[in-house]
Amino acid sequence: MTNRQSNIIFYGVISIILYGLIVNHFYPDFFDDLSKSKEELAIKEAVANGEPNKALTVYQQLVAEKVNDGSENTVETAAMYEDMASLYSQLGNKAEEKNYYLKSLNVKKKLLKVNTFSFANTYVKLGLLAEEEKQYEQAQAYYEQSLVKRLGDTKAGDNEGMFEGMQNAQQRFKRLNNLETIATFKKLAALHALKKEYVTAKDYYEKALTASKLTSGEDDVKTLEIIDLIKQLPL
Repeated sequence: MTNRQSNIIFYGVISIILYGLIVNHFYPDFFDDLSKSKEELAIKEAVANGEPNKALTVYQQLVAEKVNDGSENTVETAAMYEDMASLYSQLGNKAEEKNYYLKSLNVKKKLLKVNTFSFANTYVKLGLLAEEEKQYEQAQAYYEQSLVKRLGDTKAGDNEGMFEGMQNAQQRFKRLNNLETIATFKKLAALHALKKEYVTAKDYYEKALTASKLTSGEDDVKTLEIIDLIKQLPL
């Protein structure tokens, strides 16, 4: 190979790389879109154009195909049900929103392996809907299930080695001390306060307070708000 040929190849490769970088800068979804099906692109376009009904029509076709070929119980289908629930929320259709979150939950329960945080988030969505419908016992049950999934086993195992124990302790800390867990503690505290179960409400608020101090800081407005909520309890 001559030097001229080598230079042509070298500068050709450089040009391709630069072209890719420019395209990615100005059109960040370009390469991602190349891997999407025409249905996925149609959904993305409909959502971008504020056409939830159009997106739902495509989703319903995709889901029907999954059901017909016996592959409904997959992580992908559960995610589609969640997206459909979100679209129904945009349309103000609470009944269908709840229906599709329940469909997603049902699929997740049948899967051998599923992200526990995804599970927890679905329970929170159902809890919020139950609260809006003033079904407070049902909302409480959903929030409690959310905590079970989010926190997992918070106790150290007897057979943990030093390295494994450190990793697990870090994971337990992250599960307990984050904004989503704090929000769920506060939701449960408010529900118990509504039922005049003030001791239990205070317990949940104190859990939220401890986590908030570690997550946001003792002087953060979110932490101070929890302190005020505790003071307002008629104990």
